Amino acid sequence: MAKAEVVWVAEQTYIGIDSTGHSLVISKPGEGSVGVKPSDLLLVAVAACANVDVVEIIKKRRATLHKLIVRVSGEQAPEPPWAFRTIHLHFEIEANNLDAPQAERAIDLALNKYCSVRSSLSPDVAVSFECTVRTPESAGELPRIASD
Repeated sequence: MAKAEVVWVAEQTYIGIDSTGHSLVISKPGEGSVGVKPSDLLLVAVAACANVDVVEIIKKRRATLHKLIVRVSGEQAPEPPWAFRTIHLHFEIEANNLDAPQAERAIDLALNKYCSVRSSLSPDVAVSFECTVRTPESAGELPRIASD
């Protein structure tokens, strides 16, 4: 069973502690804010969960991963509870022996089959992604693929 703990520190600052004892600072946005905004944690969780699986899938393809960055954005409803309506992930991958269709397949599997965070979201949340793939030696414009 997954477990976590959030401990109030002071004002609107908290420490989140995961089941392995790792921690991070969480705080309400505004003056004196020192931590991650709670709703941004959801975006970070989706990106991190997908990243873990993408790395494993790329490794199984025997490609050599040099760089993987995921930039994630989300659109929230304008009224409380400000639920996310859309989440978009942009994967930037630098690897040898990995082409764009292989990367897209890895991301699709990660997000839509293996990612527990993604599967825990409401079906009303539209999740999309795009991917930029290059080799360490390549230069110039990066090829892009997108999927909704």
